[in-house]
Amino acid sequence: MIRIRRDPATRLPTRLEAGPPSRTAIRGVRPGDADDLLELRVRNRDFLAPWDPLRPASFFTRAGQAEWIALQQRAWADDRGYGFAVLDVEEADRVVGGINLFNIVRSARQSAGMGYWIDEAAGSRGHATAAVRLASAFAFEHLGLHRLEPAVMPRNARSNRVMEKAGFRREGLAVRYLRIAGVWEDHSLYALTAEDFAAQRDGQTAARR
Repeated sequence: MIRIRRDPATRLPTRLEAGPPSRTAIRGVRPGDADDLLELRVRNRDFLAPWDPLRPASFFTRAGQAEWIALQQRAWADDRGYGFAVLDVEEADRVVGGINLFNIVRSARQSAGMGYWIDEAAGSRGHATAAVRLASAFAFEHLGLHRLEPAVMPRNARSNRVMEKAGFRREGLAVRYLRIAGVWEDHSLYALTAEDFAAQRDGQTAARR
C-alpha cells in the first residue's frame, strides 16, 4: 500500500512511500535539497559518468544544484516534468538519489520519459526498483498519463534489470539515440502503459489478500 502526502493547493502527491518491507520513498525536490544533492553528485561523479550526458563543471556546485532544483520546480508548476528525490526512510529520509518524469506530452499521447540515479553506496537495497514503481504510480494514478517510455543503454545491466523488475516491456532498440558521456549511444526502449500498471497493481493487491 503506497502512502501519500499531498500538496493541499494542487492535491498532487508531493511524497509517495512504498511501505514495508520497502525502505524507499520519493518526494518532490525542494530548495533545501541542494546541499544533499551536491554531496551525492560530487561523490558519485565518476560512478554516474558512463550513464550521464556530459555536464558542465558548474553542475557540481551548490549554485548548479540550486539552479537544477529551480528548473525542476518550474517544470512541475507547468506540467512539463516532475523531479523527485529518492529517500531512505530507514535513515531518517536521507536523500539517496533522484528520479524524474520528463518530456511530458498531453493531447492524444499522454506520455512521459523517465530517468533515475541512485547513490553507489545505497545500491542493492531495492531503491531503484521501488522508486520507479512509485514514480509510475504518480504518473498513472495522479497525472493521468497513459504511457511511460524510459530508455536504457544495453550494457547498463543494472538498469535493464530494474526495468524488468518494475514490469516495463522492452519494445526495441534505438540506434545512436542519446549522447551519453560525449558519445551517441544505442538505447533499449522500454514502455509501461496505464493498463499494464493497473494489472500489476491489482495482481499485487490480490496476492496480499
